[in-house]
Amino acid sequence: MSNEDTKTTRAGAGGLYERASAVGEYLFSVLMLMLAAAGRTLARLFAAIDRRFGWLGGKILEGIKILGGKIASPFHRYAKAFRMGSSDIRRAREQGVLPACKAGFQMLGRALFGKRGLAVTLCNWALPVVSCVFLFSVVSYANSMTYALKLTVNGDLMGYVNDETVFTEAEKIVHQRITYLDSNTEMFSFESDYTVEMVGYGSTLTKYQLADKLLQSMGAEISYAYGLYIGNSFYGALESKDRVDAALEGLLDEYREGGDETVQFESQISYEPGLYLTESIVSEDSIIKLITSKKSVAAYYTVVEGDSPYGILDKLGMSEEELALLNPDFSMESSLFIGDKILINQEEPFLAVSVTRKETYDERTAFDTTYTEDPTHYEGSSTIVQDGVKGTERVTADVSYINGIETRRKVLSRVTIEEPTPQIISMGTKPKPAGVTAAIPDNMPIGQFLWPVGGSDGGQISEMMYGYGGYSGHSGIDISAPYGTPIYAAESGTVILASWYYGYGNCVMIQHANGMVTVYGHASYLHVYVGQQVTMGEVIADVGSTGQSTGNHCHFEVRLNGQNGTRVNPINYLPWHKRAPWCVEY
Repeated sequence: MSNEDTKTTRAGAGGLYERASAVGEYLFSVLMLMLAAAGRTLARLFAAIDRRFGWLGGKILEGIKILGGKIASPFHRYAKAFRMGSSDIRRAREQGVLPACKAGFQMLGRALFGKRGLAVTLCNWALPVVSCVFLFSVVSYANSMTYALKLTVNGDLMGYVNDETVFTEAEKIVHQRITYLDSNTEMFSFESDYTVEMVGYGSTLTKYQLADKLLQSMGAEISYAYGLYIGNSFYGALESKDRVDAALEGLLDEYREGGDETVQFESQISYEPGLYLTESIVSEDSIIKLITSKKSVAAYYTVVEGDSPYGILDKLGMSEEELALLNPDFSMESSLFIGDKILINQEEPFLAVSVTRKETYDERTAFDTTYTEDPTHYEGSSTIVQDGVKGTERVTADVSYINGIETRRKVLSRVTIEEPTPQIISMGTKPKPAGVTAAIPDNMPIGQFLWPVGGSDGGQISEMMYGYGGYSGHSGIDISAPYGTPIYAAESGTVILASWYYGYGNCVMIQHANGMVTVYGHASYLHVYVGQQVTMGEVIADVGSTGQSTGNHCHFEVRLNGQNGTRVNPINYLPWHKRAPWCVEY
């Protein structure tokens, strides 16, 4: 090649490098301009944050500036180095192409591998990140592992379990499945062996998964099905459960009323899909028949006034033999008293249904009683000046039922609709004349007890006590009299009950000093209150027919040793000439 050609080649190479250098400087300048524009935009954004958030914004911006400075400082160094390198290359180019190329490679080497070169900077940033990622991976792997027991049964590997109780529970499930309905399937024994190993999370077996594996290892004829469990009892396996689900939902629908309520079965009902002995598979029809059936449970009937052995048999729809089988002491001649308990059989649904329902209803509220003094009446007497009227409250409550029978009531709120009107009783304060204990009508002869019914003739005995001519279970005597006839205290004492009392209706009970209690039932109106001291002959109530009663009369009882004491024949404590003509001395 001639000298002239060499000069031309060098000149061409130099021009090419000069153009490449110019393009590089231009692109780098454009990049720096873009970064500068972005910086100005960020500066305006930071200024807006500073104005909006004040001191807190200033602290945030200060932190961002420090972080931004650390990130941008390498780029500033690279820009400065690039400008200096470009100047060196231009000076070297005057000496020829080779010096220029050498200068370019030197600049590239310093930029990449110098003390603060790009490669070093990337390593300074990348190595900590890579180390953190590696550490996180190691920790994650360690956390994903756990120690478990490697289970071998009868020499066969079953898998891994968390602890030995999983095998114990699985063994119970298997025995339950293979002994369903007194199956004659041979009971298999399982010999277990454990070793500790490290496994990943999710690698261990549940008790049901292990039960399936144990069944498979037995070699018995098994099928995949849904095991039906009611409570903790296994009731068979189903190939399909759709119709059973529909039947269960239908049982719940019978108790649903809509609104704010929770309706569910008392016992938990669940399906456990898995492997079951083929002979334990039952039809949906048999399960539906079972869950919709009723079962007999022990219950008690409480004797009320007016009950007799014949009447109780009629009420319960039972024969004498059936009732005597449950109650060996029962017979048609048995003495029955109010409150006695009789064992009976009662049917209830096989599946008990519990309902909790929010209910709103009106409730009557008790009135207060105030007392005033009346100096115009004798001490011990009282007069109701103003009748008390109960108020009304709107009550919201959560009410719980089992098989339609209320078991619990939790009041949530009460709102008064109508305030009660207080009862006002005037108490006599006038001292009694000497020797006078009570105003006793002339036609009331005095015996051990005063005859308790007033009127022109004192009424007539219409029913005797059981055992003395009365029907079974009748624990006193009935004295018939017109409606509203006054009822007197048979002896002085303290009123211990003055209210509605079960089958007695409106009832008064008086505790006397000798421990006796007299009872006055079926009254139409009560003139006394609990705690009041009454004297013999004082009007305490009016004859009526409230409670379990037929016709207007006063049911009169005498009890020894308190309210719940022994009931005795009242005839023995009343004036002789007022007894019924057929009465004899007992």
